[in-house]
Amino acid sequence: MLADKKLSAEEYFELEQRSPVRHEFVDGVMHAMAGDKKQNNRVVRRLVRLLDAAAEAKNCDVFFTVVKMQVPNGKYRYPDVVVTCEEDADEYLVKAPCAVFEVLSDSTRDVDENEKLEEYLKIPSVQRYVLLRQDRALAMVYARDGIEWRFAFLEDTGEFDIPCLDLTLRLEDIYAGIAPPRI
Repeated sequence: MLADKKLSAEEYFELEQRSPVRHEFVDGVMHAMAGDKKQNNRVVRRLVRLLDAAAEAKNCDVFFTVVKMQVPNGKYRYPDVVVTCEEDADEYLVKAPCAVFEVLSDSTRDVDENEKLEEYLKIPSVQRYVLLRQDRALAMVYARDGIEWRFAFLEDTGEFDIPCLDLTLRLEDIYAGIAPPRI
């Protein structure tokens, strides 16, 4: 395949299903996903544990790292954690997320805080977009309030809600038992 050839979404799906490496799809181009640090995985694992029981009680699903999410303008992303209460016919794709979480790393921080922020806040079903640090207890929470968005910066303590799950998450619970990374 020529490097300057743009792919269709259908070509992307076909290639992605056969690929051993995950790729996000932006503007007709596949972008390989880098591997995550253990600390990133610890935060994701803890978050999924906290969300899972509430999601099950509400007949919702929590997916992490390997399920694609459709975003505006024909783009497809792999969020660290995504919650949906809508049944999608496509087993590989979430189309109506209600909460999206990204754990920041040096290699993804700029995309997560800028491109994905802009994309995720345009998805009508998204009620919360939460950015979490992996090196300390810190969350940046974007919360839909009607048609407006509110922003909260939480460090060390604090809580935020996930309306679609009727759940309140405490920063202390997300980071409980997770030691800061060794440098």
